[in-house]
Amino acid sequence: MMQNKISRIHFITQNMPHKTHPQLALEACEAGVDLVQLRLKDMERAEMLDIALESQKICRHFDATLIINDHLDIALEIDADGVHLGNGDINHGIARKELGINKIIGATAYNEKEAKFHQSNGIADYIGLGTFRKTRTKPEIEDFLSLDEIRQLVTNLEKMDTPTIPLLVIGGIRLDDITPLLSVGIHGIAIASLINESENKELTLKTIKAAFQ
Repeated sequence: MMQNKISRIHFITQNMPHKTHPQLALEACEAGVDLVQLRLKDMERAEMLDIALESQKICRHFDATLIINDHLDIALEIDADGVHLGNGDINHGIARKELGINKIIGATAYNEKEAKFHQSNGIADYIGLGTFRKTRTKPEIEDFLSLDEIRQLVTNLEKMDTPTIPLLVIGGIRLDDITPLLSVGIHGIAIASLINESENKELTLKTIKAAFQ
């Protein structure tokens, strides 16, 4: 496992009716996020590349990390800071060879078995663990992890003879979920709608950060 520093708050863009992904990235960076995961779905590659380049300029201006969701080729082409790969995407080992040791690679786990696999594999820098609550970004998911299940998963990962991988819980997280989640030993959270739909993103992020202190 690489020793890349992993932010404890991952902001994820999403398709919204009246705002572009770069606009969402800009507003989030202005509010104070230090990591943007660009999640582009249902569009042509050329459009994705343009959006990724525009978002990268924004992130670099604010000294924020930019991770590309799913699309390793886009991450490589723009020299992004990393990539987040789902279990059905390209092999993490191939991604590491292509990106090198200094880029961030995120993995996805929906259960303890998958989390243990990624920790044993030693390639990914963090795991996006979920789903915690039902979310509009992945409405097809019907299985959710309870707080007790996450607590037990954290304990079981710590018992393994491999370095413990940072866990970021994802999936419909609300403000009042953050303190209980942190109490079970996770590294951080990944959030989309909580920021994207906020009418006062700066205040929302300030409240989120306060829970980490």
